[in-house]
Amino acid sequence: MVNGKRILRMLHVRKDEEKLVSFLMGYSFFMGGATALFYTVVASSFLTSFERQILPQVYIAGGVLVYMMGIGITRLQKKYSFNKLAENMLLFLIISLGLFLIAYYVTGSRWVFFFLFIWNRVFVLVNGVTFWAVVAKLFNLQQSKRLSSLINTGEVISSVGMYLTIPILVNLVSTETLLLIAVGMLIICSFLLRSIHRNFVTGNEEEKEIDTEKQSIPAFENVEIVDRVYYRNIFLLALLPVFALFYVEYIFFSESRAVFPNKELLASFLGFFFGISAIIEMVIKTFLYNKLINKYGIRAGILILPLSLLFSFTIATIYGVGYDTAAVFFACIALSRFFMSAVRKAIAEPAYQVLYQPIPARFRLSIQGRIEGRAKSLGGLLAGIVLILLVNVLDFNVLVLTIIFLLVTLIWILLSVLGQSSYKRMVRDRVFNFPVKAPKGTMLSKAMVKEKPYDVLTSQVFSTRDEDRIEAAIGLGFSKRFTSGKNLIPLLQDSNPKVREAAIYSAGQLGRAELWPYLMEQLDQDRFSTAASEALKMVGTPVLKQMEKSFLNHGDRKERCLKLLEIVEEIGGNDAVKFMRKNLDNPDRLLKDRVIKALCNLGYTCNSTEQLILLTELDDYLNIFAWLLAAQYDLIDVYERESQIMLNLEREKKWIMLRAFTILELVYGSRFHVITLLDKENDVDIRDYLIEIADLLLPENVKNKILPFLDCDSLTEMQARYSVFFPQAKLTVEERLMDIINKDYTRISRWTKAVAIKELVHYPKENVTAILVANAVSSSKVISETAFYVLRIVNPERFGSVMETMIKTRDHFHLAIMRPLEWLATQEDLLICKLRRLRSIHLLSSLSNGKLQKILLNSVYFNAEAMDVIDLRKHTGKADMSLIVTYGNLFFSKIGSVGAGEIWDIGEMKDLGVVMIPNALENTEFYLSENYLLQDLDIKANRTEVLMTDNGI
Repeated sequence: MVNGKRILRMLHVRKDEEKLVSFLMGYSFFMGGATALFYTVVASSFLTSFERQILPQVYIAGGVLVYMMGIGITRLQKKYSFNKLAENMLLFLIISLGLFLIAYYVTGSRWVFFFLFIWNRVFVLVNGVTFWAVVAKLFNLQQSKRLSSLINTGEVISSVGMYLTIPILVNLVSTETLLLIAVGMLIICSFLLRSIHRNFVTGNEEEKEIDTEKQSIPAFENVEIVDRVYYRNIFLLALLPVFALFYVEYIFFSESRAVFPNKELLASFLGFFFGISAIIEMVIKTFLYNKLINKYGIRAGILILPLSLLFSFTIATIYGVGYDTAAVFFACIALSRFFMSAVRKAIAEPAYQVLYQPIPARFRLSIQGRIEGRAKSLGGLLAGIVLILLVNVLDFNVLVLTIIFLLVTLIWILLSVLGQSSYKRMVRDRVFNFPVKAPKGTMLSKAMVKEKPYDVLTSQVFSTRDEDRIEAAIGLGFSKRFTSGKNLIPLLQDSNPKVREAAIYSAGQLGRAELWPYLMEQLDQDRFSTAASEALKMVGTPVLKQMEKSFLNHGDRKERCLKLLEIVEEIGGNDAVKFMRKNLDNPDRLLKDRVIKALCNLGYTCNSTEQLILLTELDDYLNIFAWLLAAQYDLIDVYERESQIMLNLEREKKWIMLRAFTILELVYGSRFHVITLLDKENDVDIRDYLIEIADLLLPENVKNKILPFLDCDSLTEMQARYSVFFPQAKLTVEERLMDIINKDYTRISRWTKAVAIKELVHYPKENVTAILVANAVSSSKVISETAFYVLRIVNPERFGSVMETMIKTRDHFHLAIMRPLEWLATQEDLLICKLRRLRSIHLLSSLSNGKLQKILLNSVYFNAEAMDVIDLRKHTGKADMSLIVTYGNLFFSKIGSVGAGEIWDIGEMKDLGVVMIPNALENTEFYLSENYLLQDLDIKANRTEVLMTDNGI
């Protein structure tokens, strides 16, 4: 079992891919054996039955046949599903070969082998439409690159066995018997193909495919399905290998027949030659292909075949010109034919299949079928026409043919470079739709108040009526009088929140410098922080210097500084970029993170000096990510993946990697912003794109640290790969929990620490008391509460002594946390558990812990038992509140039941005539939250539906 896992790791096969890969390898095994047997027997029989001059005509006939079949397949794709078409094509191949065998058995005519030699092209076409189309359909871009060569190894293994046994078989059984064995292998392939379709290609996908092709796959010439330059390049890159195959094959067969005139000797030579080629092909596919592609990319896979042929034909030309076409010349031609067998199948073809991946998935099979059927048939047709012209008309010998092919390889290399460049462009220029955050309005307009004389507005500033003062605040915001700012100052300090909020927006509208300090003061008050931020944004660039001074003077107040950075980002412009760049090396980690994010959002690209700072920061992020992986790995045997500790660690990983990609965006370009779209629905496509972008844009040392996150699908694999760059200690569960608790606050959130603290309840007091006491005196309410809760359970004596100390020192903050714990029923009443339940509400699930904490700590909390009647009238005197239910059911008059996950606006409920005295139909937990809290987080409740416009973290 261990050896099997090690082999799978060596072959880059993941657990969920094992079954599919096994089926595909089985299919390729029998198809490879059938192809090898058919090709060797038919080729040797044909070459000994006909002169070499007839080969070009056969190539032309084969090209025309495959081209016509390609057109037919394209049309059939619009009418039939992929499954039915592929299965019927294979059935057609089996029946047609059976008819040819019957014809040979009845007539014994050599012309049957003429047609069978042409029919070899149908073998290739059917394999392309069945085998490679399945790969394109079921594998994503990275799976295609990683597994295409491996799954074709089955073909290589069977080919080796078949080629090497042919010299023996030709002396033991008849030709028609060998061909019957090939047909039997094809029958096995048909059963395997059917199993692959039933098990891995779902019915829904099949129906969707038919619908898509009927509606969206007209002729390519009439619709811009894919970039035309890219289509042209992959078309030519499909055509040239086929042209080269037939061109080289003609020279090889001509020389082989001259050396081995006897049918049995020729069949034995061909079997031995192709057997050795297949062995080397298997070694390349199994052990070298992935290393080559991973290190040098798809460029190496596309270029290696023409470069290899350039090498062998150059030597053949040099030797042929100097010494005529002797044994060394034949060896070089044989080497070229070897390249066309081993290198083409092992590296060039799997790498070429990757070129289909940037094509939109709904068009990919159609484009692939069109190219497989047309480009490759044209390659054979073109080879036949060129050879007729050169051999039959101009009577060139093989040496001249060799020299001409050298020119073809140079053109091929140029087209390969262009094809690789267009592939890069297709990947790089892919367009994504990012959600656009709706701008917040100023909430002010002249239509909101009646136009009044300035003197009347100033007299209303000190009115006892709230409505008058609101009207004065709004009116002064649109006044152009010099003293309007001075008259607005009393309203900026008004005790009524609505009056003050109106005055704040008016101060932003006026933009007067004397009002800026008052706006700055409002940033520190939760109730008015958002309004003050919007007002400062309205002022714009002129206020930046004042904000910079405030930032420097209040560096120890993180919340204020973070708010200032957000405002500066929203103001934007060159001055904002300069402000941010000055703080790029801020010693505070949270502020530095916010600066980096702001610079990205402002479209800034860092210089070389800043790049060094940021890449060091990137390594630090990735080291934290590796530490989180190690923590999960140490805990996975004890905690379920859905446990709170594991979910929190997973969330920490996501946030850390988002920050890491923000640095990549700032250093290497905005394309890495696509990471923000990563979710379960489009996970594969986004990861594929990011892997390709990383391969194109990142230096090797950075790319190697990013790729494990993108292309690993298991915790074990990812942890092992990151441990190479960032080694982590292996700890026991208890040691790992303490390690999480002791981690710096700038590296991990307090909520994850609190969850880890809660888990210490399962360990002896001798081991955990010290760390619990140390965290109990934390200034963080959630950390302190959780630590005190666990301490009270595991060591009540120490809990009592700590409380006595708090009483003596009059530590009211911690006493307010400790005293409720004496009657706390369960751990479910802890802040961290309440936070978990708030997150379970779909509309709040994407909020960060900090934002959820804002709701949790600033709302009125209720926990009602079944059949309780709760009088909420004294709590809902103000209409601008909302009801948030985390679990249970409340029954209200007029509207009925309000269940878990719902958010209702109290004002709208009152408008409907709802009496705020609900009955609890079951145990129910809910909150009453002021609307400004939800508005600040861009959460809007509207009776039966809630819209959230900000899904950011």
